[in-house]
Amino acid sequence: MTGPLFVLAVALLVVLWLLWRSRRSVRWSTINVNGLERRYLLLSSAPGARNKPLLLCFHGGLAGVKMLVRTSGIAEVGQRQGYTVVFPEAKDGWIDSRPERGGSARDLDFIDALLDSLISSNQVDPSRLFALGISNGGLFLYRMAGERPQRFAGLATALANMPVAEQSARSGPPVPIAMIFGSRDRIMPREGGSILRGPQLGAGGEVVSAQTTLRFWLMRNGAEPAPQLRRVVSGDHPIDVEDYFAGPGGAPVRYITVGNWGHRWPCWGEASSTNSDSFNAADLVMEFFSNLSLSSRNAPAFAAAAGERNAHG
Repeated sequence: MTGPLFVLAVALLVVLWLLWRSRRSVRWSTINVNGLERRYLLLSSAPGARNKPLLLCFHGGLAGVKMLVRTSGIAEVGQRQGYTVVFPEAKDGWIDSRPERGGSARDLDFIDALLDSLISSNQVDPSRLFALGISNGGLFLYRMAGERPQRFAGLATALANMPVAEQSARSGPPVPIAMIFGSRDRIMPREGGSILRGPQLGAGGEVVSAQTTLRFWLMRNGAEPAPQLRRVVSGDHPIDVEDYFAGPGGAPVRYITVGNWGHRWPCWGEASSTNSDSFNAADLVMEFFSNLSLSSRNAPAFAAAAGERNAHG
């Protein structure tokens, strides 16, 4: 194609691209929690939509919201599946259950207030609240699962073994969870031990192994012990997926190992399901979340918990 027809085709593509971009709503918002202003980024492909499923995305301790949005492709995957995607911000990192993080509840209070606000404005479906966290964000989700188990229909952690303190102190009702580990992670030790620490690495602390983390969740969730196995190969990376189905009254567990991969969100190539050299772990997370929702049994408990929080300010 040459000449005027080529110019017309290019102009049409540009117009279509601009129209697609205009459908996306991206804005920083703030909420006051216990006298502190907290910030979050809200992204939606359908401005003004109501009662959509929610995906909360928790950044790493030093990475921040903008880097996670820019490099992970998580927002695009979530929006493609019809989710409102929200990135809360913790400028000094999330206060998970490691003693090194001090134990304050201010981040828990922030997420409670954020969820209550999104629900009360009918922006999200309270039965389909999901969360994904990477590194320090994943460690924080383990704490959320221990202290706020009724809030989420499903969780996903990446590059995050359970802290020793969390494993010894937390139990509770089943919570569907997917966990992603890199086989060559040098910061979060796959075999357990001390998280690599330093001025540019974070607070450190002790974690159990990836396998011990898996066993903890299989027991807590009452999952079947024999997994369904699947391997995907993309580029030079074998991705092994182990699905442990829920037993009676339990919840499922998904355990993902990304081969030849370190401490960063597993995503490479162009986001195309037809390209074997492209991959985004968010697709496996959203697949896991696809049929999950809070059970009607948990709804009264959730409503009571929200009412108690509102009554006490």
